[in-house]
This record gives sequence, structure tokens and C-alpha cells, in this order.
Amino acid sequence: MENKYTISVTTLGCRVNQYESLSFTEGLKKHGIAVVRPGEPCDAAIVNTCTVTAESDRKSRQMIRRAASYADHVIVTGCFAQISADTAASIDKVTYVCGNGGKASLADTVYAILTGTYGGGKNNVGEPDGYDAVEMTTESPERTRSYIKIEDGCENRCAYCIIPKARGPVRSKKPETVLAEANRLAAAGCREIILTGIETASYGMDFEGRQPYGHRLAELIGEIAAVDGIERIGLGSLEPTVMSEYFVGKLASTPKILPHFHLSIQSGCSRTLAEMKRRYNADMASAAICRMREAMPDVTFSCDVIVGFPGETEEDFAQTMEFCRNARFLHMHIFPYSKRAGTVAAERKDQVAENVKHDRLVRLETLGKEIKRELLDDYVEKHRETPVYVLVEKSDSGTAVGHSEHYYEVHIPDCTAEAGDILAVYAVSHDGEIVTGKTV
Repeated sequence: MENKYTISVTTLGCRVNQYESLSFTEGLKKHGIAVVRPGEPCDAAIVNTCTVTAESDRKSRQMIRRAASYADHVIVTGCFAQISADTAASIDKVTYVCGNGGKASLADTVYAILTGTYGGGKNNVGEPDGYDAVEMTTESPERTRSYIKIEDGCENRCAYCIIPKARGPVRSKKPETVLAEANRLAAAGCREIILTGIETASYGMDFEGRQPYGHRLAELIGEIAAVDGIERIGLGSLEPTVMSEYFVGKLASTPKILPHFHLSIQSGCSRTLAEMKRRYNADMASAAICRMREAMPDVTFSCDVIVGFPGETEEDFAQTMEFCRNARFLHMHIFPYSKRAGTVAAERKDQVAENVKHDRLVRLETLGKEIKRELLDDYVEKHRETPVYVLVEKSDSGTAVGHSEHYYEVHIPDCTAEAGDILAVYAVSHDGEIVTGKTV
């Protein structure tokens, strides 16, 4: 089909947004629309927005205005569009606004706009409770590692989070749809699948015959493990409460599961976690980590942590520091608390001063670097003669670059391997961030 029209796609925010952008980009290409880089003159520009913080809103507005400088039509979708549709629609050159529920049909709508056959209104935002968005799929892997969105929505109602309003209740993709997508991606050369969602561990909690938390997800992982061509399976962010004996046992008995998990911890202080309205305390989170380490001794963890949540005292923060020190996270994604209008936490009067939040951020980052260097020291020493297995993602000037099964980034100089190869590699050294290796 001739490329008569051109379009760019800008994506802000989480992996789910990135996945959804890839899905509707594939739909645009089927309509014969050429996709160009953001910033290049084009007929239309899609901005897939984020609203998780006030800063996310600001960036979303900025990207919409920027798109108006190089595109004839600006189409706005995503979480900012869902929460602030009127604001998005009021920006110059914005032709169409839809929330998350309209993403599945977005490619068709954009084609109608470009061809002059669209007869609907400018603001088309409904409640994010439909199943259309969760059933979005992809067909072609961008890399040797691909994401599959298996779930949308969240019902946790944490005190700091606006996302349940932007994404709606939990809706899960049908298992047969997930497996069909995994088979297509494997046939196209994908070797590693990462299952992701807004609250990944809630997968299947909306199905008939409700099972305990995490059971449907564990079953799905086992079914994907049987797909020919898929060598490794990873998971998006998880709540510690999903790591029951059943869930841990299922994962430990699945050889293709990657022994690395990202935990949405947010705090290591039980009092702060209660104020955040999280569903666990520090002891429960610590027990979940220990349970997984007993079942998978080489497992590594990364986490999200918020510092400076309203009311967090120095003693509370010290407990988070101690928790992270004991948990020995390989990566810590640390965020200073940011007020988000429309949430319970934003209305609190005991907000923590910005300079205090910054100080705590720096201190926790420093601890994270110390822990990572210690873990890297141990990792290199342990694997000088015991190989790790690296999925090559790219080759850069003769150096193969990829990640080991434990999610250490590994560079292999003087290596001619191609993307998609899985190499047995000995560790040689590290620089505090990256392992240098050599093929066995």
C-alpha cells in the first residue's frame, strides 16, 4: 500500500504505554501510513500521554504543543487525555482526544481523520472500563526481547496514585490471545517475553471462577513456557503480596523464568506503607523476598521506592534505608514524592520539605550504588569460571551487548554474535554498572 500520509508517535510514561503505541503503530502501517520520527514535518502526530505525577502532566502538555509545531493534526491519547481531556482538547491544533479505552481503534480513527471521512467529535473520552484496550496485541518484535501486555487497570487505591482513575478496574487479556501473540512473536525471532500490565499480578482476578491472587498469572507463565522459540520469560512490576508459596513454587519450577523480579516496594517502613494504603507491611515484603531467595538462590531484585511521602519522619526513612540494605536490591528506582491533584496524599498538611526529600533521595541513591558494587563484585567472582547466559540485544562496534538471566548488563568485546543469540559467558570485570565478559 502506498504511503500517502505521514505520522509520528511520541510516547510518555510506562511500558504499557510503549506497548500500546507499538500496537496502534502497526495498525497505522497497515493503513499505508508512513511513520516518521517525532519532530519531522508530518500530516499527523500522536502523543500518548502520562499523568502519574504533576510533572508527567507538564511534560504531556509540552509534547502536545511541540507536536503542533511540526504536524497538521495532533491526536492525544493516554492517561493525561483520560484525566484532563478538556485541557488536551484546548491546545492548538489538537484534532482528536481519546483516553485509554479508545486506543484499540485509534489507528482506524486517525486514518479516517487523514482521509476526511471521520464524522465524530473532537473529544471522545469515555470511562476506562472496556475490554478493547486490553485486547490490543502486537505482531512483530522490535527487538529480541518483546513485551506482551496481559492486563489493564488497578484496584489498589493507593493514597498517592491517580492511575486507577486513568486506567479503570482490572481487565485481563484472554489466555488464548496472549498465547497466540507469544507464538507470533516467537515465529518472528523474539527469544524473550516480558509480561506486563498496570498491575501485572492481578492478571485473571476478573475471570469467572476467581482464584487466589497470582494463581492465574502463574498458570499463564507455565503455558507461555511451552511456546517453541521463547527461551526466557520475565515479569513486569509485582507487588510483594503475590509471592505466595504457590506462586513462588510455580516460578521456581519453570526453567524459562528469569531469576530477576521488580518489586513495587515504595517504602521499607510499615507505618509509611499503611499511610500509603499499600496492602502489605515491611515484614510481609521482607518475607516475600526471603521466600523467593529460598526457592531461587541466585535470584536478583530491583524495586521502586518513594522518599518523602507526607508524614515520613527521619526514623521512618531510616527504616527504609535498613530494609533496602538487607534486601540488597540490584537496581533501585527512587522517586521523591510528588503531589498529584486528585489523590488523598496531595491533600495532606504534613508535606515533607523539598530539600529533605532531595537529601533522602541522595542518601538512598548512595546506598544503592554501594549495594550494586558489592553485588557486582560477588557476581564477577562467582562467574569467572561458571557461565552466565546473555541474550544479545545489539552489537556496537564489535562489542555484543545484552543482559544475563539475572538482569546484569553485560558487554562482550570482540564478539561477532548477532541480536537474538544467547551466549554462555564468563565474567571478567565490572565498572560499578556493567559487567565485561568473554564467551566460553
